[in-house]
This record gives sequence, structure tokens and C-alpha cells, in this order.
Amino acid sequence: MLFRRIVLCALLVGVLAGLLTSAVQHWQVIPIIAAAEVLEGSGPAVEEMAAASHAHADGDAPAHGQTEPASDTGRHLWTALANVLTATGFGLVLVAAITSWEHVRGRALASARSGLPWGAAGWLCVFALPALGLPPELPGSGAAPLADRQAWWLLVAGSGAAGLALLAFVRGPLRWAGLAVLALPFAVGAPHLAGGPFAGYDADIATQMQALTGPFALATTIVTAVQWLALGTLSGWAVGRWVRPALARSYAWDSYGG
Repeated sequence: MLFRRIVLCALLVGVLAGLLTSAVQHWQVIPIIAAAEVLEGSGPAVEEMAAASHAHADGDAPAHGQTEPASDTGRHLWTALANVLTATGFGLVLVAAITSWEHVRGRALASARSGLPWGAAGWLCVFALPALGLPPELPGSGAAPLADRQAWWLLVAGSGAAGLALLAFVRGPLRWAGLAVLALPFAVGAPHLAGGPFAGYDADIATQMQALTGPFALATTIVTAVQWLALGTLSGWAVGRWVRPALARSYAWDSYGG
């Protein structure tokens, strides 16, 4: 009963936060991505790939960087679905963590207000800290091998969660070890591509792509902050509203059974 309630709450949180994220993303991020794709489509490497593609096809497919209305609609729908699924996964982690926190403390703590710091902590671990070493990548930009970036991201996210947990929940001198844990991934260093992210483009296009990196990083920061703050607020509210009664009934059942 309790597990089912946690899963259902995470699903509700994920749908609401995912749809909100999609709306903000459509306003903040999508226009910058569209502009980058237009520039990407004029790069020499892309032109060569497009020419090769046309040599093997009838030439009816749209060129890279150009989309038809139907494909745009499908793209937005798939993006929204991906946002909902991602938010549901993160929501499951947050709902379970907030439930455990309230259980360990032994009193009613979960609420929309108390969930906000949990969301902020998730944003720091999943986005803000990794972005210090690996800023958000504009579509079409070059980057280090994916496996290396994923490994470093996992290190940062894990170190962030462990470091924040030490600082927030441990008492005594040991809590300050959390600062060293937070700094560990940056001592290792993030993987980067030699030559810069736009080395394969003409100078004019590279300059225009570079000009988009700042707005893209800012827009991505806004979207992820909205996502995680919504996740934290909704998770705290859901635990207080629906998980806490189920938790109390499970305690009562255990006491009766004992």
C-alpha cells in the first residue's frame, strides 16, 4: 500500500512538473535550439552529409536544419513525453527521500515549503555542479567522448549528493568533509575536446554559434531550476497529503500485528 502510494505520487509529480518544464522549455530553449540548427545546417561537414544523403535518396527529404510543421509537432510531443518520464523518475527519488526523512525524524515535516530545499539540492547535484565543468552543450557543438562526459557527470552528481548530505545531516567536524567531497570531481577535472566546440565550422558561423552559447546556458539554467523547484515543491506536498496517511496506517498495522 505504501509503495503503491509513493509510486502514484511520483507519477503525479512527474506529469505536473514535466508539463511545466515543457512549457518553459518551449518559451526559453526551443528558439535557441532552432537558431543553432539553422547554423549547424550550413556547416561544411553537414553539407557533405546532406549531399551524400541526397545521392542515395530521391531528394524529397527536407534538408538538415529544416523541419516541416508535422515533424515540429511530433518533436514537441516527444520532448514533452521525455520531460514527463524524466520528471517522474526524479520525482520517485524525491518522494522516497522525503518520506524517509520524515520517517527518520519521527514527525510531520513534509510540505510544499519543506520540499523546496530538496528540489534545490537536486538541481545542484544534477545540473548546477556538473555545469561548472561541462556547460550545457549547444546542438551542433563538438564535445569530449560521451562515455567520458557521462562518467564525470556521475561522479559530480554522486559527490554532490554525498557532500550535501554530510553538510545537511551530519553533526560535528565530520560534516565539513562534505566540502572535500563536493570538490573531488573538480580536482579530477572534466573532459574537454581539444580545439574548442566549434572548430569544424567556418569562422563566421563559429562566431554566431559562440554567441548563442551564453543565452542557451542561461535558458537551460532557468528551465532546469523550474523543473527541480517544481519537483521539490510538489513532492513535499504529495508526501504530506497522500504518503503520510499511508505511512501512519502502516505503523498502526504493525503495532496491531505486534
